[in-house]
Amino acid sequence: MSSPSPLRNRLAKPLPQEWREFLLTQGVPKRKYVAVCRCTLTDGRVLESLIVEQGWIVSVSRDHIGGVFEERIEFDPREITGLDVIQVA
Repeated sequence: MSSPSPLRNRLAKPLPQEWREFLLTQGVPKRKYVAVCRCTLTDGRVLESLIVEQGWIVSVSRDHIGGVFEERIEFDPREITGLDVIQVA
């Protein structure tokens, strides 16, 4: 049995369970997916391209859709108040 593949961004943050379940209701697969979402935070900020990979927030821009990288996620995922799925791969 092989070990799970490492995250592409070691600074990634887990998406809260309620939003993982929301993604499932929107037709996003349970495993092995990359989703581009529009995200609204409690302070009113809107992130147009939040990249979620297998339940982890890996990026806040489309610049890092491929490859291994490091990008700091500058917000607490518990601050998410709205999530719209734009694209799933």
